[in-house]
Amino acid sequence: MRQIKIVVPVATAAWNELILEDMGRYKAADTELAIVNIEKGPESIECTYDVAWAELFTVQECEKAEAEGCDGVIIYCFGDPGLRAAKEKLNIPIVGINEPAVHFASMLGNRFSIMAVGPDTVNRAMLADNVLLYGLESRCASIRFLSMPVLEIERQKDKQARRLFEEATVAVEEDGADTIVLGCGSMFGVEKKVRNELNVPVVVPGPVALRTCEALIDLGLAQSKRFFAAPPSKKRVM
Repeated sequence: MRQIKIVVPVATAAWNELILEDMGRYKAADTELAIVNIEKGPESIECTYDVAWAELFTVQECEKAEAEGCDGVIIYCFGDPGLRAAKEKLNIPIVGINEPAVHFASMLGNRFSIMAVGPDTVNRAMLADNVLLYGLESRCASIRFLSMPVLEIERQKDKQARRLFEEATVAVEEDGADTIVLGCGSMFGVEKKVRNELNVPVVVPGPVALRTCEALIDLGLAQSKRFFAAPPSKKRVM
């Protein structure tokens, strides 16, 4: 039995049931999932300022998961807030949903485009920084935006699906993308039209992160402590 904790790094449980329902379609039969939010922080993550608000509380929840005996942790946000810090602190496998998604996309084609939500002017920098950090800048055809706040996308599902198809079409026909990555963990069940009508793979980040975490657990692999070395012991004041 694998025990995986999903840490949703926002101070709202608005998406928890949808996340568990979506993950439940893909998890192995012997995987047990639990989900938790941070108690303090932003209600959504759409820029590096939101990331700064969320990171410490996210890492603390990841530490609790390891202390509770979990086998792996998923930070469920496409910004991957606190991921590198948690890789330093934890010994069990920990993954975000951005990093595995873009690496999967790089294996499925030559160039991928990310379909993002939130404000273009501030969110673009955060997503572009992560693409660069993960070494995939040359493989990213574009980052396109649905021009919808994160908190509105589930309430306006039809608009979300329409805008996704519009931006994905431009990404494929004008930007040269051959693979699409959904750039938010809160985009549920909107990928089918893009996949079928544009004839391109669509990487949904949540299930990819789950399968990646399960595989790391099964293979006995986790982040390298030669690179993600444990933080030194010292006084840290909150």
